[in-house]
Amino acid sequence: MKTEMLISICMCTYQRSHVVDTLKSIAALRLPEHVNLEVIVVDNDEYGYAEMLVKAQANIMDIPVYYRQETAKNIALARNCSIANTQGEWVAFIDDDEVADPDWLAQLLVTAQTYQADAVFGRVKSTYPSDTPQWIIKSGVFERLPVSNGQAVTSGATNSTLVSQAAIKKYQLQFDCNYGLTGGEDADFFYRLYQHGGKLVCSNEAFVTEEVASNRLNLNYLLKRAMRIGETYTRYRMQKAPLVNKSAYFTDVFLKLIILLFIVLVKLPFGQSKYAKPLLQLVDKYGKIKALFSNKTVKLYS
Repeated sequence: MKTEMLISICMCTYQRSHVVDTLKSIAALRLPEHVNLEVIVVDNDEYGYAEMLVKAQANIMDIPVYYRQETAKNIALARNCSIANTQGEWVAFIDDDEVADPDWLAQLLVTAQTYQADAVFGRVKSTYPSDTPQWIIKSGVFERLPVSNGQAVTSGATNSTLVSQAAIKKYQLQFDCNYGLTGGEDADFFYRLYQHGGKLVCSNEAFVTEEVASNRLNLNYLLKRAMRIGETYTRYRMQKAPLVNKSAYFTDVFLKLIILLFIVLVKLPFGQSKYAKPLLQLVDKYGKIKALFSNKTVKLYS
């Protein structure tokens, strides 16, 4: 007979009514009989935008849902508030603009147990509003790279994730508030888990869906995001590296940037759907180089 297991699902929210749909998808999860859930929702809005929405939905759910508030506008502090309120053996993360597949959490758990992993990253499938420009869909700029079950990685995000509470406590992991307005706090968190010797793997079967917000369906947002991803990658991986490592890193990234510039120029006459992805990869590389020489960073949550 299997002993009871508690999984704590953490979700941060900021002025999104979709948080209700995310909670509904959590209520519809299919789980083994011995697994119980609790949900911690941390509102990062100082005025408590989501309080009534979350509490109203919580009243009609069989799963305990706890509403907390982090008034300082800082996504890392909000995530720290969420994990500080967890009681489960495992901590799951999902975003407030996502909908969990009914088997999402069960598949994450199976993968964690099969590969004896400290953290498992599921997939995020993008869906699009009806008025989405065709070049966005054709270019695949919001599509994630395919993964295989048990594929080892060195970092990841909190958008479809299961992590061992024991590992969080053993290594005294917290999200770094220096990433609180830029984003990238999750990549930094999981990279530190990896550096401590944690085992991080992917799950192909576990997935959530996310409809891309209309205000993100433009090149300006995509360029800003690509720059930020490049900058934060350098910050958490290379900030404390020896000069010789930084020099090798610079050379490698610079060569890739030159190649990508050539690819963009070749594809430019064929339209946005062709050149958008290599252009964003180029900007990512530029962000990586920029962060070696400057502390000024793109703020996605300012």
